[in-house]
Amino acid sequence: MHMQKKAVIFDLFETLITEWGHEKYTKNQMCADLQIDRTAFDLYWDEKEELRYTGGICFSDSIRYVCERCGMSCDDALLAKIIEKRKRTKAACFSCVQPEVYQLLEELKARGMRLALCSNCSSEEVEVLRESDICRYFDAIILSYAEGIRKPDARIYQLAAERLCVPIPACVFVGDGGSHELEGASAVGMTAVQAKWYTNQHPNKRDSMAGVFHAEEPGAVLQYLD
Repeated sequence: MHMQKKAVIFDLFETLITEWGHEKYTKNQMCADLQIDRTAFDLYWDEKEELRYTGGICFSDSIRYVCERCGMSCDDALLAKIIEKRKRTKAACFSCVQPEVYQLLEELKARGMRLALCSNCSSEEVEVLRESDICRYFDAIILSYAEGIRKPDARIYQLAAERLCVPIPACVFVGDGGSHELEGASAVGMTAVQAKWYTNQHPNKRDSMAGVFHAEEPGAVLQYLD
């Protein structure tokens, strides 16, 4: 018999908020500002990806590292400009939240559900998130940069359940499916739900994943609580 659901754990990007539909600060723009070739940038940027998401290196030091390896200089003024653009465009994501997402969060709170946010994010994303209004809905916020682990590592799901004081089988994990997060949630025993309301709007619409439940609209998540 299935355990009654007592908690919902949400991914952030393309689940609660979206990077589509407003200005983005792309890698190509960053390379133009730094005057660095994109191929070289990707090589050294990707080299630090794991550390960038697990607290080993901050965003600004990642930029400095790329510049150093490319034999380029990045003075404080240029670095500040890049950080400002990055944070401003990330913050813009929170102004484009679908109203139905807030309605879902309100309904879950009204039902007495415990709520957590679990996101793979780098240092500047942590800052922007902490300043957002959406944080007030969550009983626990688990961020890879702060915890030193990222999805789909089983420990990050276990940590979310522990901080909510809810058994893992009583948790529903909702995410768009990036970073193999849904497979990770299923593997530890959570009910995994693919959030499709934002990715359905992308130019390259994401297919429904096998082996998990699907929610075409935020309100559809409610049916998986019973």
